[in-house]
Amino acid sequence: MTAAELIQRAWRRWDLLPGPCQLLRKTLLRIRGARIGSGTWIPRTRVPWPHQLALGQQCVIEPDVYFKFDGFWKPGPSIQIGNRVFIGRNTEFNITGGITIGDDCLIASGCTFVDSDHGTSPDKPMSQQPLNNSPIVLEENVWLGAQCVVLKGVRLGRGAVIGAGSVVTKSVPAGEVWAGSPARRLKKAA
Repeated sequence: MTAAELIQRAWRRWDLLPGPCQLLRKTLLRIRGARIGSGTWIPRTRVPWPHQLALGQQCVIEPDVYFKFDGFWKPGPSIQIGNRVFIGRNTEFNITGGITIGDDCLIASGCTFVDSDHGTSPDKPMSQQPLNNSPIVLEENVWLGAQCVVLKGVRLGRGAVIGAGSVVTKSVPAGEVWAGSPARRLKKAA
């Protein structure tokens, strides 16, 4: 190994150590009601209602993730994330009811989770339509490619794989690979 490679590796390891900003951010979120497991990284994120967030142990959260609980105050947590979950940069959780993510899931950058939609009655303006929500569930070991959208009421079975850019509108059985807009079955996972 060259000296340059050794320096690069040492710098990267140093860079991965929790710094004072990350420790302060984690402490402040906990004081405001968030449940954050040991070994979980909390970089710069947005969490309007911290008591709605529960993160398991040893999760890796990349910067600019938005944990948005959409609505007025209610007891939480409504966003429940298991252990060893990876959430990529710019992922958005737009939750009014609830989302549960099992252990060991991988969520690539730019994914969006929306557990509600508006009614479409012609009698009322769109801003006054009633909200319909249904929880989203990702079972253990699910992998979502970059820029996926997961909509209300979807359950992704254990070991499911969703291709990049997919819009998931219905539940995916365990161990299947789906992709497209709307997502459809491609094959059984290998």
